[in-house]
Amino acid sequence: MLHFPNIFHPVRMAKSAYRRASTFTYRHLVERQFRNLRRGQCDRCWCSGELLPFKWHPSYGVCANCGCYVNRRPPLAEDLKKFYSLDGYWGAWMRIKGAPTIEHRTENDLRDGRVECWLSLIERYGPPSGRVIEVGCGHAVLLRELHERGYDCIGVEISEDVSAWVRSHTGLRIITGAFPKIDLPECDMFLALDVLEHVDDPVGFLLKTHRLLRPGGIVILQQPTIRPEQGYNLDPPLGEDFKRMFDDIEHLWIFTSISLRLLAELTDFHVLDDKSRWRQCHEILVLRPKVGET
Repeated sequence: MLHFPNIFHPVRMAKSAYRRASTFTYRHLVERQFRNLRRGQCDRCWCSGELLPFKWHPSYGVCANCGCYVNRRPPLAEDLKKFYSLDGYWGAWMRIKGAPTIEHRTENDLRDGRVECWLSLIERYGPPSGRVIEVGCGHAVLLRELHERGYDCIGVEISEDVSAWVRSHTGLRIITGAFPKIDLPECDMFLALDVLEHVDDPVGFLLKTHRLLRPGGIVILQQPTIRPEQGYNLDPPLGEDFKRMFDDIEHLWIFTSISLRLLAELTDFHVLDDKSRWRQCHEILVLRPKVGET
């Protein structure tokens, strides 16, 4: 049987062209909606360092003190609440990024190895039981795994529609609000995975975390981090991951290993591990409060 290319099938060609046009139009409309978020202005790093020009992206500066990359035009907090909604970030934004939407994230995250990585870190550094708080828990795949292991689990999400979705699909306790501006109970383990790069005040975030932790408690953070082995002088930073990470809607900070160690020091944490990672741009930082250390 002869097989002819699409050029000999006008109906198939028309359908293919329609799909491409529809995809382009959808992407354009979504990007325009989120690019129009209202912006603030950031003139200093979280460490108060002066910002130097950054040739690769006009919205970012480089801290002269700690080397952190700083979003000079961060979206306003009230607009970010809308952005991190069920239909926004977890729906439309994931689709145009080519990532699974919230309905399909659990299967994806169990398959790609990230949950296995997180559980191994918890087994190595964390308490065998107790209360776990995860800020920015998303679809709560990790909290579900920990709940099955006997931990008392609490999740936090900024948008109520996301919180409601997670509650209905997991039965877990999910609190709505922007940490650290909300009250949470004490805990034995605090998790923030792919979160710290999104928060407007990393120092306030970790100071509040410090106050929540019971004696012996730990913090596990995951965020994009430029480490010496990745080449500080790589142009652009992070190489092929540059465009994805230097997204001035999502990411307020792109940390370096030096800036994270300074952040830990300023918030009175001891660094247990800053070498682990799930994969590039998902580096791990494990902390324990200095107060009460033996």
